Amino acid sequence: MNRQERFPVSLAIVDTIPVVLFSAAVSVLSGKLHSFVFLIGALICILSGGGKILWKLINAINGKDIHILGAQLRYLMPSGFILMGIGAAHSQKDTLHSLLNAAIHPPAVFFFALAILGLVLMVVCARRFDRRDLKGNWMEQGFNILAQGCVLVGVLLLS
Repeated sequence: MNRQERFPVSLAIVDTIPVVLFSAAVSVLSGKLHSFVFLIGALICILSGGGKILWKLINAINGKDIHILGAQLRYLMPSGFILMGIGAAHSQKDTLHSLLNAAIHPPAVFFFALAILGLVLMVVCARRFDRRDLKGNWMEQGFNILAQGCVLVGVLLLS
């Protein structure tokens, strides 16, 4: 990425919003599940999101493309989600059953459905735009904020 293709600082700052929303949602879930493995997976996802923010911030400030910071999301984020899934699956069955039951009923189900839509739209952006494309990044962050905000609301609605 050359200096003419750098991200604006505003995009790097906006990129923090979904990471904060996700952090809040997994904090609530972690408190309900009481799973160390879930917590470790969530921390990996959060740190991976932080790495992507750092990549954009460094690019915005000095135009450098530190490839590993931009690319690590592809590997660390899925690893974190796998650990979260394993941790959730091995949590107390009554708690997990109660959370899943609440998630598939109104009002939480509406927010989770919107979150899924936002995540699908993020995948569309990721496939359509290069990771350095400014327009694609703004669109992807808008969908990510929608998705993570809806996940947080949905999690907060779980009893």
